[in-house]
Amino acid sequence: MTKFRTMQVDAEKHTGAVLAADRDPRITRVGSWLRKTRLDELPQFWDVLRGKMSLVGPRPERPQLIRDLAHAIPLFEERMRGVKPGITGLAQVSLGYSGAAKEGSEIAQLAASMHNPFDLEEADGAIADDMRIKLLYDLAYLTSLEKFSTYLWMEISVIVKTPLVMLRGVGR
Repeated sequence: MTKFRTMQVDAEKHTGAVLAADRDPRITRVGSWLRKTRLDELPQFWDVLRGKMSLVGPRPERPQLIRDLAHAIPLFEERMRGVKPGITGLAQVSLGYSGAAKEGSEIAQLAASMHNPFDLEEADGAIADDMRIKLLYDLAYLTSLEKFSTYLWMEISVIVKTPLVMLRGVGR
């Protein structure tokens, strides 16, 4: 997938692959603005034209992270089954950049029951917490594909909401 570089060179040299966090110190100043406006995704239109990606669909994760998340979250790998990854998606217009539920949203009320489901002290704040919520949105998107009318409504809805998210700069 083609993207603009938004992090410092060798940002994961000492940690390995990790998800970006709020106020991540590895993100450059320009990178922060690109991410906030979602313009870092612009080069992916080339991937859409090549047939490697779709305009709307679940966002891909790096293979190093998928393996770990699939162990921590049942059915996580199902979110991409049979569909191309998208530049934008239901999770991207509904959640923050990192996949965190927006405060006061309906899904945020469910977040407590989804975070750290086995109540393990060492698992507090795990990246899998927000990814469980993101998975719900990705599975809802996949469900919309079952019927043409719901598919069309979902695609139009996500495409209309994407520029609004970009203009409001609600990304991180």
